[in-house]
Amino acid sequence: MTGISVPTVSSSIFKEQNIRKYMGLSRLTEQDWHKRFENAEVKTPEEIEFKKSFEKYCKNFETIKQKGLGILMSGNPGTGKTYYTTCIMNALNQKYLVYKTTLSDLLEEIRKIYKSFENENDDFLFERLSKAELIIFDDLGNEFLSDWGKEKMFMILNFIYENNKPLIINTNLDAKQLSSFFNINGSDKLLDRIRSKCKTYIFNWESRRKDLYKKDFEELY
Repeated sequence: MTGISVPTVSSSIFKEQNIRKYMGLSRLTEQDWHKRFENAEVKTPEEIEFKKSFEKYCKNFETIKQKGLGILMSGNPGTGKTYYTTCIMNALNQKYLVYKTTLSDLLEEIRKIYKSFENENDDFLFERLSKAELIIFDDLGNEFLSDWGKEKMFMILNFIYENNKPLIINTNLDAKQLSSFFNINGSDKLLDRIRSKCKTYIFNWESRRKDLYKKDFEELY
């Protein structure tokens, strides 16, 4: 029989090793492991639709991966953006190479690598991003970016776009603030590229973080 690719035992083991590697790179905490769709406390009709859409994204990820489609979550702090981002990660990271990071962590890692070499070397970054099957940027927009930082941000996100990688971004910035954050040399071309391949979800309800431990407070002290 020809024309059919059958995974070998060695390729399956290699994939499992890489999955574990990317879990480590993503620095998941114990709390992160409990952020799953089945544990979500959904409180509004709009959030119900968002959750359904995110679950559908995971269900159809094999096709989505080929098309390089992603998600942009925007809204106030404490509205569940990071929670749902991590739900998606936990739903996919047993089968796919999912890399979750922050722009500030990635820029700091680049700086450390540069200090270790006499010249700038981005090979580690391109290798990591090229192998990842889903890339997640958590809490984008909190960073103060120098010209160097903006240059590297463009390099990273443009690489993701050009290589057709699915991208998930969550941010506290609104549309106007995003346009300003992504503005490089008077152009927000980068944001335009992101929006072209990422479906946008606006989390416009109030923060729930203040009530997160309300029940414990009432019961315990």
